[in-house]
Amino acid sequence: MEAPVTEGRTVAVVGGGFAGVAAACRLAGDGLRPILLERAPRLGGRAASFRDRVSGEHVDYGHHVSMRCCTATHGFLQRIGASDALPYQPELAVPILCGPERSDLRSNLFLPGFLHLAPALLRYRCLSAVERFRVASAAIALPAARGEISFGDWLRRRRQSERSVARLWNPICVATLNAHADEVSLQAARHVFREGFFSRGGAGLGLFTRVLGDVFAAAWTYIEERGGQVRTGTGVARILTGSSRAVGVETSDGDAVEADGVIAAVPPWDLRAIVSDPLLAPILERAGRLAWAPIVDVHLWLDRPVLEEDFVIAVDGPVQAVFDLSRIHERPSAVGSHLVLSQSAAEPWIDRSSEEIVEELVGALRDLVPAAREARVTRHLVVRHRRATFVPAPGADALRPPSKTPVEGLYLAGDWTASGWPSTIEGAIRSGIAAAGRAETAQ
Repeated sequence: MEAPVTEGRTVAVVGGGFAGVAAACRLAGDGLRPILLERAPRLGGRAASFRDRVSGEHVDYGHHVSMRCCTATHGFLQRIGASDALPYQPELAVPILCGPERSDLRSNLFLPGFLHLAPALLRYRCLSAVERFRVASAAIALPAARGEISFGDWLRRRRQSERSVARLWNPICVATLNAHADEVSLQAARHVFREGFFSRGGAGLGLFTRVLGDVFAAAWTYIEERGGQVRTGTGVARILTGSSRAVGVETSDGDAVEADGVIAAVPPWDLRAIVSDPLLAPILERAGRLAWAPIVDVHLWLDRPVLEEDFVIAVDGPVQAVFDLSRIHERPSAVGSHLVLSQSAAEPWIDRSSEEIVEELVGALRDLVPAAREARVTRHLVVRHRRATFVPAPGADALRPPSKTPVEGLYLAGDWTASGWPSTIEGAIRSGIAAAGRAETAQ
């Protein structure tokens, strides 16, 4: 069988987040002509950047962290020439604060596989010796665990204490899956621990050293240099179909964009608004049953540096994760610092006033970090995401659609689709690459 001819074919990509941009970059790199349509004035979707009107800094709408196991993310950044924007730790090293106690979840360079974390777990000061032993026992059993139950239920069956869940398992679930152990499936948690923590090659955090707007700018250049188009400020009113085949899109201002295929890289609620083909009704019904969780990011500009490291993770208190953007982004400043306090699974925070959120978190930060007690907050900014990620609850994978749809020429992408990964940048990029691959091989 002859390979399909791809050169010169046009594919409309709806949505300019990581999924849509990754799809458009693959298409452009493989000789097709993507037309990327994004209704916002900038690329990025939930991962876009904006200019803070007071400080003048560019700020990401959400603070994102990657891991070495996120190979599609690394490949995407390499493709667009921006791999230097995401350096990784040589080995996993996570500073953890538990009140006055400090521990470091750190890899051991000389131990293979899961054992690379064993010394750190056995020295974890936030738990008793018995709790640490039981944590290690559960960690050994987790890669082989199966069952359509919650991770919290599985942990209780493995004799994990409430304190072990609160001070170790739950913080990792919240940070990686944006939900608590009782809310996520055993399968989702097992994936995170197996890929990100139990394999020494997959461990090691990556912190973006530039705002994500710079990454999307590099992707924009990559697409257009290869004959593709990027149109921001251009919404899509509907996907055009004929004889159950996608033939293009109609923009919000009434223009028709003809295409040989369409990739819809938008969240399910936006997809519902732009498709009317009854063949997609079951997909939309299932996707509508996915639950979504919020994230709240609190940016603090202080009159002095207060952290000695790029970031810290806190347990047993209101603060979850603190990142020093002045250090991570290497912004030279004689005085002052810019922190972001990232609060995942943020249902308790999302509807509170900015003043209440800042007051409580700044007070908690001063309890955790002695250097912050004398620091003055010169500015604060609270950024809310009501539907930041879907919750990978038991049964959620059955609600996620594959990239190929029953409508010929129409493909789906997004972190909510069946990428095999949780709702992350890695999942979004994998979904976009998969959808582009489907579009390329279509006759």
